[in-house]
Amino acid sequence: MKYDIAIVGGGPAGSMAGINLIGSGLRVIILDRARFPRIKPCGGGISHRVYQRFHSLQDVLKSVPTNLVDRIVLESPSGDRVEIDSLGPLYAMIRRIEFDNALLDHCKRGGIEVREDVTVARVEVEADGVVLTSTAGETFAADLVIGADGVNSTVAVHTGLRGSWKPSQLGMDGTEEGPQPALSVRQDTVYIYYSTGGYGYVFPKAHHVNFGLGYLLDHHKRQASEKPYDEHLHFLERLNESGVVTGSSNKENFHAYIIPLAGPLKNVSAHRVLLAGDAGGFVNGFTAEGIYYAMVSGEHAGKSALEAVRRRDFSAAFLQRHDQACEAELGQELRTSVMLQKRLLPHPKRIDGVIRLAARSKSMRKLLAGFGVGKLSYEEMKRRAVVQALPSYLWYKTTKLWHAMAGQ
Repeated sequence: MKYDIAIVGGGPAGSMAGINLIGSGLRVIILDRARFPRIKPCGGGISHRVYQRFHSLQDVLKSVPTNLVDRIVLESPSGDRVEIDSLGPLYAMIRRIEFDNALLDHCKRGGIEVREDVTVARVEVEADGVVLTSTAGETFAADLVIGADGVNSTVAVHTGLRGSWKPSQLGMDGTEEGPQPALSVRQDTVYIYYSTGGYGYVFPKAHHVNFGLGYLLDHHKRQASEKPYDEHLHFLERLNESGVVTGSSNKENFHAYIIPLAGPLKNVSAHRVLLAGDAGGFVNGFTAEGIYYAMVSGEHAGKSALEAVRRRDFSAAFLQRHDQACEAELGQELRTSVMLQKRLLPHPKRIDGVIRLAARSKSMRKLLAGFGVGKLSYEEMKRRAVVQALPSYLWYKTTKLWHAMAGQ
């Protein structure tokens, strides 16, 4: 059978594409190399805006065990700290094994065909369709393919939308997800520890704790003197000494993985091809958050694919509407995230300055929280910061001038 749409990858991006095709009457298939529920290495934090953005999925999202966090503690490379409290939730902390399974199960219940344990090894775009070939030699034909197959996307590479990643475009994250009470932590607080070229984090889940270290890959290759798990253990020692986390590591729960941190690819569509999620580079370059962006880009891919099938137009020109939709909603935000990554992460003194400023200013803490969860654009945060900081700055300069004159 030839499908109208084949989706490669059943994570949040692929599932959201499938969800937007439920009830369309089209022949749709989702292919994933794993069998769900499956372990997915990830910090598992999503900005709380996911509930407003995907209001129609409230029942699905609320079916997943979730810990809502309203407090963030940031620590600078020099050890300065700032605590940011909010009147409402800032982040939703979930386990990917549960979250991803809930989304894919929604596709299944909606009538979308799902094939698990299928690894797509080859993608060929032909004049009359796309042919996918699995490692087992099974073939799947479709009019259009959506590549939602992650950072190592076969669809992106085989269709020419991306070559090999450069180290400067990637991050590495080593994370451990352990059950409570073997690991215990304050439930209402996310902890972020910045270092030169990277960060550490502690994410409290409903019944688990995630903690780990993330790095810009090229920086880590230059600086690393230890293996990832050894660094991970030293980080846990620090967390235990400070009282943030109580407990020990279980190496079986530790996973290291790479993340695309260079922003969306130049093109996320081509003739008969759409990309979403990590496959298209839809990850925040500063925070490394990817789930929300995967869901948004997956939704846009599903909608663009549906319109292409209805119009029988699979041309690169027509499918550019996917690029345009993703650009309109995510483009500026993700470009800003990459800019902040380059300006801040390799420069510890700059991060020190931001955190010290936030520690002295309640309004700055509020702005950082709003920006961090996507409620404020970078430009809006800058504008408000200047307005709020200007009186204090002018007072400082006037006082300095007055003391200088008095000294004369």
